[in-house]
Amino acid sequence: MYMSDPRFAIIDKDVKVVIWDLDETFWNGTLSEGDITPVQAHIDLVHTLVDRGIMCSICSKNDFEQAKAELVRLGVWDKFVFPHIEWSPKGQAVRSILERMQLRDENALFLDDNHLNLEEVKYFSPRIACLDATGSTDGSQSDLSGLAGLPQLRGKDDRDHARLQQYRVLETKEQAQISGNLSNEEFLRQSDIQIKIIADFEDRMDRVYELINRTNQLNFTKQRVTTDEQKAELQELLRIPGVHAGLIHVRDKYGDYGLVGFFCLRRRFNGTVVHHFAFSCRTLNMGVEQWVWNHLERPEFEIAKPVANSLDIPAEVGWIRQVDEFGDAAANAGGQLCLVGGCDLQQVSFYCGSERDEFVNKPDDDGLIVRYDDAGFFLNPREQRIANHWALNHVAGHNLAEMEALDKSLKASDVIILSMFFAFLTKNLFTYGFPDETDRYLLTIPPKRLFGLVRQPKTAIQMLNHLHHLDLDEAQRLNLVRRSFEKTIGLMRPDAKLFILGAAEQIGEQAARTSGARAVYNTMCREFCEAHPGAIFIDVEKLVPAEEFVDSDHYTRKGYFKIANFINMA
Repeated sequence: MYMSDPRFAIIDKDVKVVIWDLDETFWNGTLSEGDITPVQAHIDLVHTLVDRGIMCSICSKNDFEQAKAELVRLGVWDKFVFPHIEWSPKGQAVRSILERMQLRDENALFLDDNHLNLEEVKYFSPRIACLDATGSTDGSQSDLSGLAGLPQLRGKDDRDHARLQQYRVLETKEQAQISGNLSNEEFLRQSDIQIKIIADFEDRMDRVYELINRTNQLNFTKQRVTTDEQKAELQELLRIPGVHAGLIHVRDKYGDYGLVGFFCLRRRFNGTVVHHFAFSCRTLNMGVEQWVWNHLERPEFEIAKPVANSLDIPAEVGWIRQVDEFGDAAANAGGQLCLVGGCDLQQVSFYCGSERDEFVNKPDDDGLIVRYDDAGFFLNPREQRIANHWALNHVAGHNLAEMEALDKSLKASDVIILSMFFAFLTKNLFTYGFPDETDRYLLTIPPKRLFGLVRQPKTAIQMLNHLHHLDLDEAQRLNLVRRSFEKTIGLMRPDAKLFILGAAEQIGEQAARTSGARAVYNTMCREFCEAHPGAIFIDVEKLVPAEEFVDSDHYTRKGYFKIANFINMA
């Protein structure tokens, strides 16, 4: 019956707020002229909408205190947010309500019995649905109860009124800023905004889908996940090594905003792909999405417009702090990380903290892999004369400045994580030097890099002139790695912690082919950690479930999270 009401045809978008006129709309009669007659169906409708997470507001030309007293008497005042009750034009008032609620006009419904008011509101908010609530000719109230049957006002179950509380927070914040006469940035700084990044969110996938599919103003990719096939693809994506993903939980001193954002990106040698970057409008203008983008090291991607805010303004968001748990001090406060080894360490570090120095595998300008899990990177003398050496500048990939930066980081860091199995396993070890000391400096060249270099004739000839291959046995290679650990211990602070990542011995094809070498390496690492206080061995096969291994040396996002959690808890 209600669905056929021709007035309702204008409502073609999901409604997030219903803005009520009062006189001759919410109730019969005019409050300023005498008694009014409540309409129970409308009181019930407000309760129904709020239980569905659809907010109700007021725009009425009336005396504020008189209208509030009547709504309190009817038991419904506390269900309205951002009420505008004063003798002023409604067009700009409704637009102001939507701006303060951080909602778009296309998701709003305005109810009024005055045709001029409806036209004025439409003028200032062109996409709003304006519904004529004029009563019948006999003076009876217009029937609006049928709105509850519209799919656009279905909402979702919110009988605990979480969404209502979130808008109460916005009201409180607005009043605090006004009364304190603070600028927006000053207000944000005193709000104590805290962000918690939730990496283990498998039990919250419904919220992930909701953020991806229902957010628009701050959805920067607009890649929807609605079908079972798309959901399966996302689940598979989340298992791929190199994929970072997290749910964003935000609180400040005014209240809890809940899970307001989701990101999913994949880091590869040839760049970063951002699959999802979506945020709820409830934190609009707080700097949350800018902070997360900065935290992810500002990955470049094509933004799916329109969006309400850009990501680079403001460039710095100094009023937000990351926490492990709400109520704690900022995560990683004073906790500097130093990471050396394979690119998989980036995934571990992502869950450990934001202040870090990374010496991890990367491509050079020619696309050839540079590895830092190289004994020479640790052990070579830091002498200025090698800064311009041909081998260092054209073959190694790293340079003297980076070696000096490593030493500085090892001295300053609170947590050091080393993944050095490749430095032991490889046989592509070389030396270089000067005529008086031809074999003074060590250099490891990974196979793909070596192959790429020798394909360049001039480079190949220079390599023959400058490099000497070292044919070392297993024990000698193992000793080089041990010496790298010893240098680390010698430089790090007594209160710092060193984590050494072990190698899988039983899981995956690579482990099956090199199980003996892996066992030897793990034994050395364990013995080293037992002999040096502050050094901790990470036994990956004990820590990471077999199903979280992608191959012998890479894990799913959940596997990396388990390693990071072990580090955080140690």
